[in-house]
Amino acid sequence: YLKTVVPSQLLAERGSNLVVINPGSMNVRMGFASQDVPFNIPHCIARHKNDAPKLSVRDQRLNCRAGSTHNAERERAYDIIASMLKIPFLGEVSPSENQPLPPKMGRLDGLSAQQNKDDSILTWTDVMDKSIKTSTSIERSVNSDADEDPSQSTSDDGNKPNSEENKYKEMIFGEDALKIPHSAPYCLGRPIRRGHFNISQNYSLHQVLEDLRTIWNWMLTEKLHINPKDRHLYSAILVLGETFDNREMKEMLSIVLCDLGFSTAVVHQEALAAAFGNGLSTACVVNIGAQVTQVVCVEDGVALPHTALALPYGGDDISRCLLWVQQRHRTWPNFKTDPMKKPIDMLMLNKIKEGYSQIRSGSYDAVSVVHSYEHEKSVGHQKTRLSALSVPPMGLLYPRLLIPEEFPPPPRPWFQDCDDMLEDTWQTNDGLSGNGGLGAWDSYQMLPTRVKKFDNIGLVEAIVSSVLSTGTC
Repeated sequence: YLKTVVPSQLLAERGSNLVVINPGSMNVRMGFASQDVPFNIPHCIARHKNDAPKLSVRDQRLNCRAGSTHNAERERAYDIIASMLKIPFLGEVSPSENQPLPPKMGRLDGLSAQQNKDDSILTWTDVMDKSIKTSTSIERSVNSDADEDPSQSTSDDGNKPNSEENKYKEMIFGEDALKIPHSAPYCLGRPIRRGHFNISQNYSLHQVLEDLRTIWNWMLTEKLHINPKDRHLYSAILVLGETFDNREMKEMLSIVLCDLGFSTAVVHQEALAAAFGNGLSTACVVNIGAQVTQVVCVEDGVALPHTALALPYGGDDISRCLLWVQQRHRTWPNFKTDPMKKPIDMLMLNKIKEGYSQIRSGSYDAVSVVHSYEHEKSVGHQKTRLSALSVPPMGLLYPRLLIPEEFPPPPRPWFQDCDDMLEDTWQTNDGLSGNGGLGAWDSYQMLPTRVKKFDNIGLVEAIVSSVLSTGTC
């Protein structure tokens, strides 16, 4: 086939049987290697629970609120940023307690792009599964009822050939799972959080793996349209971040091979994929995710493990900081916006952040429509001025502004694994094992692949620390 195929056809078919899976804390990206843009779906699943009176989140009990000490640190970080951006300090812009609205509208940014932002409302997910009940099944149910109670021998549906039978959907995936009404009896699960499996007392390892398998299987079936019986014809590439432990990698690889049915699979590091995708063999790769920011240096096509750093903040923390800044400026409407308890509020904040927030010198305000999702039947909205939009993204440089303690990582005692998946254990001809025969790497300090975590350093310091730790500067 390779000798007779036309080159253009070979290029068109290349990657058509190769599936790339890139799981993250907030989203999972999946697609064929031949696709330009993969599917990017929120990495969550909502399961129907008969005993649940309303929507619940599995890891909600792990969330803690910021205390007075945290708020004081956040205010000091705000003032430092304000002095750099040449904007008023927090104490100078906060109205008095008895003044619900800002004293004046102030100057609005004149960019034409601001007039085209997407302020559309988010619609609630329909959680009811409407199935058609045929006349045959109706007749059977009527006859069975008549046998039990002779007095009930007629049916109201006698003149209707079909009728609808409503019941709750058993599982809801992706963004639809984040827009489930508060009163619906569902339990929302996010199997990965802060770059690790979201294991806690309320979320067992078995349930985390089951949710991962179910989400990925749904994407393969509904998005990529790969039938389960045909998956042995496909291979998979797992593109994983630096934060995952060795056992977590093994569990995900087992899901791909054993549960999903792929014939072969390989694990790639995100940093290497980013570097090679841009045609680079040496780079300092910075990956700003939703909940974790990763920094690692790649040299000569190898990710150096002792340069990897994981910072416990990301885009979600910037969105929550945006809400805090507006509440302190008293520009946020009198809505009960709570992104920790209501996932749909986080979706709204992410849209506002992506549309308006950016780093620029001087005062930067904009007008946006803010929606309230307190009531399921009617969604309120109000046009308001957003102030100090340059401050929240500066939290990447001054992480005390973000207060990552509001979303603490789960305990990790059960992930001690002696095997290192990224370390070769082959034997060389001269009796040396591992990479002992490669003299070119003797000068590099080979530390365990578990990345270093720093809570209080900014992105610039992390990049400098990672580059300096290569030992080549």
